[in-house]
Amino acid sequence: MRFETLDSGRVTVATEFLPLLRERGLDSFERIMAVNEGRVMRDFPGRRTVRLELASSVVYLKRYLPGYLTPAARLLRLAQWPGAEDEALREWQMLQALRAQGLPTATPIAVGQDGTGGRVTRSFLMTAEITGGIEGDKFIGQLAAAPRRRLLRRVADMARRLHEAGFVHKDYYLCHVLMVPTEPEPELFLIDLQRVVQPCCLRERWQVKDLAALAYSALKSGASRGDLLTAFRSYCGKTRLTDADRALARKILRRVAWLRTRTPRHDTTFVQLP
Repeated sequence: MRFETLDSGRVTVATEFLPLLRERGLDSFERIMAVNEGRVMRDFPGRRTVRLELASSVVYLKRYLPGYLTPAARLLRLAQWPGAEDEALREWQMLQALRAQGLPTATPIAVGQDGTGGRVTRSFLMTAEITGGIEGDKFIGQLAAAPRRRLLRRVADMARRLHEAGFVHKDYYLCHVLMVPTEPEPELFLIDLQRVVQPCCLRERWQVKDLAALAYSALKSGASRGDLLTAFRSYCGKTRLTDADRALARKILRRVAWLRTRTPRHDTTFVQLP
């Protein structure tokens, strides 16, 4: 993709979408941050995501405000701690990085940042809608046993490809895998990449976190333990598990047990399992 900068470098836009934004007057950082239309999809303190219709295109606009960061997060960002960067820019970069690896995700449209003293305090990310996409937990929850198992194998295979490329998602719940009903099988898209990183150390810890999030949300969506075993074998790329594979599985199950005891900070759809 080709990109252009606007508003003294505060906004970067994919060239093919520049006419679309200019047609709506969304050609500066402040104008995009001031948008007060669209359907609210997520609304957390300091972070709001809205769905906008722009001419014949539908886009998602995710905006970050100063209230989103905790005092500790502000300090980490000021210290340029790895993983504490502005989430809008990180997701913009990860969208391109994962697409380059052949992992399907949303199409990036624009990103913008503003701040003081070298620290980003406000930012936004705009992406194209994945037409027909349904959150994975909702999609899988309505499937019969056989198609559910096939689909979970594919989601696990996507996790393997993500990890083999050196990335971790940090929130690999099924709701962050959009599924588009197509024949013969649904298309899968990995979304919400604002926390994706390439860890330099403790890689297994983060991989366990991803796989436990997948297992936990799959169980909530009606998956069986047999489904999880089949998916884990797909992730490992083998039908007969080694001692190392079984040790990894035990770590994942311990993490799942912990997830069942917690109250999620943002994803309120993840109620506790009975």
